[in-house]
Formats: sequence, C-alpha cells, structure tokens
Amino acid sequence: CITTNDKKKVFTLGFAAIAASAFLFAGTLLDTTIKWSKTAHDFGTIKMGPPAEATFTLTNNGKTPVTVTAAQPSCGCTTPTYTKTPVAPGKTGEIKASYGTQGRPGFFQKSVTVTFDNGTTATLNISGTVVTEATGTNGTQIK
Repeated sequence: CITTNDKKKVFTLGFAAIAASAFLFAGTLLDTTIKWSKTAHDFGTIKMGPPAEATFTLTNNGKTPVTVTAAQPSCGCTTPTYTKTPVAPGKTGEIKASYGTQGRPGFFQKSVTVTFDNGTTATLNISGTVVTEATGTNGTQIK
C-alpha cells in the first residue's frame, strides 16, 4: 500500500530529476557562446544606386560547433547571406546584409534575425540615409 507520504517523496524526486535535466540541457545551450564583431552598422549618407553591404563577423567562443540555420531580413529590400557550414569553436563565420538603395531615397533602418541550430537568435541592424546626389549639402563627398 502506497501512503500519501510515499507519493510526496516520489513526486519530489521526480520533480528534482526533471529540474536537473533541464539545468543540464540549458548548460549545453549556454556552452556555445557567440561573440559578434558588431551588431549594428550605420552607413551614414550613401549614394543611391549600388547596394550597401555590411559584414557582421561572429566568433564561436563555445565548446561545440554552431550552425546558422537562417537569416531572416525585416523586408525584401535587404538580402542576407551567411556562412552555411558549422562554425567550430574558436573559428569565425559571417553574415552579410545587403540593402538595395536603387529607388529608395531617404532614411532606412532594417534588421536581420539570425537563428542558430541550438535555437538561439541574434538581431543585426543596418541603417543609413540614401541620397540621389553625389555630394552632400555641405559639399562633402558621399560614400
């Protein structure tokens, strides 16, 4: 015959086992640490026409390889490309965000959401101002 006290012991032990498993699993996810060279890039003022491209470098400071599984832009005017192979511990990978400036004068602020195989995400941001002239109002050369 199982007493109420025995049921409490079984429940407590079961809960402790689940909590310990969750802690160990979370430790595995935290084991892979991504360090970014930057998470935002401001182009400043740029001339309309050629795409504006920013490169974001990631370093895997963890103990296990990590893979970028997706890079989702905030809109269709931004095209991301990324390292598709696993990034080994101590090695680097890249995310490039290319903004199509043609026909889009004015200020822009866009993002790319990067997803990794361990379920973590990072948001990278690009911004700038697209102008139609080759020089600014104060006579400075536009990038």
